[in-house]
Amino acid sequence: MTTGAVKCAATANGAGKMNEFASIAPKLGKLLRLLSSNSDGEVVATVRAIQRTLEGDGFDIHALAERIEEANGKRFSEADAHEIYRRGVEDGRRAAVEERRGFRSIDALDEPTWHEIALECAAHENRLFGEREKQFVEDMVRRTVHGGEPTEKQAAWLRKIYSRVRK
Repeated sequence: MTTGAVKCAATANGAGKMNEFASIAPKLGKLLRLLSSNSDGEVVATVRAIQRTLEGDGFDIHALAERIEEANGKRFSEADAHEIYRRGVEDGRRAAVEERRGFRSIDALDEPTWHEIALECAAHENRLFGEREKQFVEDMVRRTVHGGEPTEKQAAWLRKIYSRVRK
C-alpha cells in the first residue's frame, strides 16, 4: 500500500491528480459538508472520519489539500475559496434544518451513533411501550450525548426499540 506521503510526492510530480480520489470522493464530499455543524463533537468526529477515509485509501490530509489546490490544473483563487466556503455554509445550514425535521446520520460508516438512535426513539414517544421504556430512552439520550455508549444489555434493548419506532 502506498502511503499518503508517497502519493503526495507522486502527485507533486504530476501523476494522477484528482482522479486518485475518485473512489472516496463521494464520501469525502459528505464528510466535508458535515464540518459546518454547530456541534463541536460532530466536527471533531467528522475530522477523524475524514482522516480514516483518507488513510484507508493510502492518503493523508496533505494529499487532499494538494488536490484541492490543483483542481483542473490550477490553484484556486481567493475568490474561489470564498465561494466554496459560502456554498459550504449554505449546505450546512440546509443540513441543520433537515436534521431538525428528521433523522440524519454522521457516522463515518453511515450508521447512526448511539445518541442519534436514542434521539430517534425519543422523537417517537407514542411508539414506546410504557413509562419504563420512555424513562430508559430519556436516560439513553442523556448518557450518549457526549459520546457515551450503552452497556451490552442496554444496547440490545435500544436497538429493539429503534427498529420498532422506525417502522
